[in-house]
Amino acid sequence: MKHTLIIFLLTITHNASFAQSNVLDKIIGHVNDQMILYSDIQTQKINEKDSCISDCEVLKKLVIEKMLLAKAIKDSITVTEEEVNNEIERRMNYFISAFGSQDKMEKYYGKTLTELKVSFREDIEHKLRADRTKAKLFASSQPSPREVQEFFNEIPKSEIPYYNSEVQIAQIVFYPKISRDNKRIAKEKALKILKALITKESDMATQAILYSDDQGSAANGGELGWIKNGEMVPEFEQASFSTPVGTISELVETKYGFHIIQVLDKKNEKVRVRHILISPKSDDADFSTTLSLADSISKKIKGGRLNFEKAVETYSDDEIFKSNGGIIVNFRSPSRSSIIEIGDIEPSLTEIVNKMNVGDVSAPIPYSSPSGKVGYRVIKLLKETSPHKASLETDYAKIKEMAMEKHRNQATENWFNTFKHLVFIKIDPEFKSCNELQNIFN
Repeated sequence: MKHTLIIFLLTITHNASFAQSNVLDKIIGHVNDQMILYSDIQTQKINEKDSCISDCEVLKKLVIEKMLLAKAIKDSITVTEEEVNNEIERRMNYFISAFGSQDKMEKYYGKTLTELKVSFREDIEHKLRADRTKAKLFASSQPSPREVQEFFNEIPKSEIPYYNSEVQIAQIVFYPKISRDNKRIAKEKALKILKALITKESDMATQAILYSDDQGSAANGGELGWIKNGEMVPEFEQASFSTPVGTISELVETKYGFHIIQVLDKKNEKVRVRHILISPKSDDADFSTTLSLADSISKKIKGGRLNFEKAVETYSDDEIFKSNGGIIVNFRSPSRSSIIEIGDIEPSLTEIVNKMNVGDVSAPIPYSSPSGKVGYRVIKLLKETSPHKASLETDYAKIKEMAMEKHRNQATENWFNTFKHLVFIKIDPEFKSCNELQNIFN
């Protein structure tokens, strides 16, 4: 619950990741006590933006990932709650971007965004631990400049990559601030609902369906399922764990609005709850004030009275890229590069960028975040390249990354062949014909 508005408290992962609900998922492998599902293969293909990669290749990658997790568990390698939450936020934005909208993503998976976040959390934590283990194991896989040059020289001329026009963009995001009057209206609405629940004029599920602003859970009568410590903002968490089972909390205020919480059950350090969220709404006056602020900041930057990076730090409401100086990252890129092909940015933004020169700052532009939050943004064009064939002079960093990937893949394969004997691996016989897995079966 650290980042998104609509699903203010949850996370994302893996049993739910099998796309079509009418297709039966199944277990296709084990590494120690970690399962590999058939759905994991499909999700990995979406992550890699490569539907042509074979199931055998993906399964081999997943086996290695589970082995790295086993190594992480053995070596007590952990990740923080904040790292997991940040990765959840990045992954959700990637999926929404890949599908084109949150609605399309939810229809594809047959689950709400809230449910996806909850179901993916453990899987993301495991992946982060595996990635940290891999980084630790292969930290020395850094090619020298000479090795990078040798790697590039070995690429057949007909296979040298061709790069389309690319840009690097930074942004300052402005969301409307809620007025006191609108906050009061939201609170009064929430109190009215709470009164109806206390006097039993209505039930929690009905009121959630009718009025809750958490669209991810409203359709389920406000039910959020089982929640663990650290998955909610502190105010919501405190109320959830302190309210007796079967009762309804007092009004709880968080940065997302006003919550009414019904505790359904408690078990160990988990609690199952329903909730109703009433979020204060912005009005035309709030948007007008926000637009004026964005326009003022844009003009100050253009006039040299304010540094763009300082403006990001001081004014931006963008929780995803603010810590990165406002530089937008391409979630569709496997390396999450900030250098983005012009075709990978939104068409409305492409039109504006095409009219800008490097260093230019735009006037305020209407903006809708991947999670549906609406406001304005001011962008700066930091870099731009023309379409070209790769060369060491212009694309050294990319070529070095390609060389590093080759080094890592070889190092990973060597490690796999050594470590596979130290873990329990079982693969479904259906995949016995996979060449990539023959040294497991044999």
